[in-house]
Amino acid sequence: MEELLNVEAKPPGRTPTIKAYALGNKLHLNNLFLKFEGANATGTQKDRISEAHVINAMRGGYNGIAVGTCGNYGASIAYFAHQYGVKSYIGIPRSYSHDRTDFMQSEQAEILYYDGKYEETVEFIRDFSKDNGLYDASPGSANSSIDKMMYATIAFEIYEALLTVPSYVIVPVGNGTTLAGIYHGFRRMYDEGVIDHLPRMVGVSTSGGNPIVDSWRHGYSRVVDLNPEEIRETSINEPLVSYRSFDGQDALSAIRETHGRAMYVSDEEMVYYSNLIYSAEGLNPLPASASAVAAIGHLKVKQDETVVSVITGRQI
Repeated sequence: MEELLNVEAKPPGRTPTIKAYALGNKLHLNNLFLKFEGANATGTQKDRISEAHVINAMRGGYNGIAVGTCGNYGASIAYFAHQYGVKSYIGIPRSYSHDRTDFMQSEQAEILYYDGKYEETVEFIRDFSKDNGLYDASPGSANSSIDKMMYATIAFEIYEALLTVPSYVIVPVGNGTTLAGIYHGFRRMYDEGVIDHLPRMVGVSTSGGNPIVDSWRHGYSRVVDLNPEEIRETSINEPLVSYRSFDGQDALSAIRETHGRAMYVSDEEMVYYSNLIYSAEGLNPLPASASAVAAIGHLKVKQDETVVSVITGRQI
């Protein structure tokens, strides 16, 4: 197991895996655990990949690093770029809430507002990076293969904390990268003989629209993009809503291979469970991250089964 944890560019990580006694009682579960990625420096799981991308940008001799983001990933890239003395450029849809732009600017990032949706902002950053000799850290870029390796460490840490394979691992999905990476970690442990079976991977997203969930619900083996005009963006669902999931195929395949599920939850459910987690466990998750607990009510989980909800971020 120790050998599996030795990745080349060790990300922040080492976040707590918390047994949620009070929350579990409310949800009638004896073995509910919260993997709290909000404990990372900038408050989300994105720190696991951001530092690695910044280091790669330095090693590659690029003029800087750029990313298309709805907010949290940009804040993380800006933070680590500033730590390492690398210039950062953060592309954000102009119509989004911009909750973290002040933080990005405090980390010396240059904000590039784009008149389009998130997916189109990512494409804009792709071209902008090529034209300006920048390292593109955006999902789906030529550099994104590192993301799943970094997120695999979440699986290693879950197993290290529990010393057993959970029945379910529930992960919020936007692009699907985090879920795909966690699956990659469990799959690697399975292939190495560390574990003898895989957990059921559950992807949860916003009812505002997500291709991974929609494709699973329709029984598709391949992820199908949604109609951009049918996507409903809100300040609550911004981290999850999308008409194209850049790592959606890997996430959908992981869900299907492990006999898992994918589901939508509403903004109201996300806010409710965010407040419930705070009152029961003293953690303050982003509502979108609380979707990983909201999903439990949509699953037929037995009382003694082990459930890990990955809380991808905290409120700042």
